[in-house]
Formats: sequence, structure tokens, C-alpha cells
Amino acid sequence: MDEGLTHIFNKRSGVKSLGTKVVGRKVYAYDVVTTTNDLAHFLAREGEQEGAVVVARGQTQGRGRHGKEWLSPEGGLYFSFILRPGLEPERVSRVTLSVGWAVAGGLQELGVGAVSVKWPNDVLLEGKKVCGILTEMSLTADKVGYLVVGVGLNVNTAQKDLPEGAASLAAVSGRTFDIDDLAHILLKRIDTGYGLLLEHKFCHILDDLRAMSQIFLGGRVRVTNGERVVSGYAMDFDEDGGLVVRRDNGTQVNVPSGSLEIL
Repeated sequence: MDEGLTHIFNKRSGVKSLGTKVVGRKVYAYDVVTTTNDLAHFLAREGEQEGAVVVARGQTQGRGRHGKEWLSPEGGLYFSFILRPGLEPERVSRVTLSVGWAVAGGLQELGVGAVSVKWPNDVLLEGKKVCGILTEMSLTADKVGYLVVGVGLNVNTAQKDLPEGAASLAAVSGRTFDIDDLAHILLKRIDTGYGLLLEHKFCHILDDLRAMSQIFLGGRVRVTNGERVVSGYAMDFDEDGGLVVRRDNGTQVNVPSGSLEIL
């Protein structure tokens, strides 16, 4: 491991660099915080540079999409980072999916079990949720001023401490993991994915995601976005990472975001 996360994790707070191009150029590490997303928002509003990361060993008020609680016990990895991609809001799903791609790829490399991506923001291990991704944006006119992307990964948490339908790397594989090393691996992969986005090569990420998403692609799904509900067969991703669903009447609809239920 590069000079590293081992040192900053042992401090109440600290700053380090991973030597990456963007994500991880600066890393703030804490023991326990309210949420890493909240701290990243504060730093972004204060003008912190793109790629700054906030890492914590625990969160007291962790949250997921739509304000749902995200349990953040010790033994997990929780981090958020700031991006300033200059994207239109409708293309932000590209970022979330690229992070899911990076996390899933890192877990596959570790050989922890069957890893898959569940659109739009979850990574599964043996069919159970092991990682959630929360992307929040601040808008300036019709552009994204900045993004904060949060990642919560169940690493060494015991199965008895996890909610139903969740898994941890240790519970599935029977091994314990060095959280510092794991953070380093994932942040470097996320940086690579962000580089592909900036180089307009999201299509390469989509190619991999199709293989990583076989747990639901081709099968029946229900997608809920507010009051809108779309049911049918999940066929593919569109160029922005939205889900292409074929309804029972044969028509196809592109769903940019929502909550996915596998039927």
C-alpha cells in the first residue's frame, strides 16, 4: 500500500493524498462522524477541490436514498468525495453507476464471492446488499455545481449485526479485511472510472455493467420513481445509465432513476 491510510485512520482527523489523478488527491479521515456526506458538503461549499475524500470508521446518522437510514456499525467502510464534473443533472446517474462499477470490480478482484450490480446504486454479494451509493447534487442554474458521492460498504460486520437482506465481506467469505487497504483499492478504482467519464468513455463502463447486472437484466422488474411505477422486463442501459424497460404491451421506456424491485 502507498504511504497511507493506515496512518490517517489512527488519528481523530488528518489529511493525506493517495497520489491519484482526481479522487483521493486529498483524504480527510475521522473515527466517527454524523455522515461523511454532510462533511463533504460542508467542504464543497467552502471551496474544497474536486476529488477530496472524507473517510470514517463509523457514522451516527448514516442515510441512504430518499432519506432512509443506513446503519453504520464499526467494521464498515464509509466515505464520501466531492466531484465538480460540469454535468447536466440528467446525466448524474453516469457517476453513480461508474462508482458501482468500480466497487464491484474491486470486490471481484478480491474474490469474496459472487458480486453483482443492482441498478441504480447498490452492489450485491451473493444476492445480498453489501454496498450502497448515495449521490447528492448542488445545482447552479441548469448545471451541477458539485456532487457529493457517498459509499457505505459492509466489510467486517458480523451477520447478526446486519439488517435482513444485507451481507458483509467477512460474513460471506469467512475472512476479515484490512479496511485501510480496501479503501485505497476502491478509491483508486473510482478515480479510474471518473477518468473514463471525463474522457467520454462511459460506454466502456456500460459494457462491464451489463455483465455485472445479470442478476436482473432480462428479468421482470418494477421501478418506482415517486408516483410513477414502470413494470416489465429490464432490457439494457441507455447511454446515460438509465434503465431500458420493455413493458408487457411491447413498448420500451427509458427510466432515468428510481428504486428497482426484482420480481
